[in-house]
Amino acid sequence: MSEVVTNTSPLIVLAKAGLLELLPKLFSEIVVPTAVRDEIMAGSDGDAMKKALPIQRWLRVVELTPPLSPLAAMQLGRGEAEAVEYARRHGDCTVLLDDRAGRRAAHAFGLRVFGTLSVVAAASKQGHVRSFDETLDRLRGAGLYVSDSVVEAVRRGLKV
Repeated sequence: MSEVVTNTSPLIVLAKAGLLELLPKLFSEIVVPTAVRDEIMAGSDGDAMKKALPIQRWLRVVELTPPLSPLAAMQLGRGEAEAVEYARRHGDCTVLLDDRAGRRAAHAFGLRVFGTLSVVAAASKQGHVRSFDETLDRLRGAGLYVSDSVVEAVRRGLKV
């Protein structure tokens, strides 16, 4: 796949579940807006993503130029807003978001949107994880909330 710009929560959940290494297997470039970096670095010292961010050479931190207007982040968090805006400005870029409001905003701009569950589904299809269900359990244990109906829809897609 191509470039992906990510919000904070997918990175935190993937790192906490020990699955962060899936991203460079699925995407040629992983972009982290500065607002996302700042949100991660503001976390507790024991946070898995806070520890991982400085050492992951495949993560590219970018600053939006021109910067995002404060008004643009009123309906979304700053990290989500910067991720959506980066994808909007850079055309063929997937945006990685789990939050419903962020996903709606990205879809409104016609952007290609992945969630953390989409990452696991793609990794499962490509043989990067042993079991979709075991990996889903790890994500849920790391704090990912996803409804059973969404999981079933993704499972059906995997069987196609």
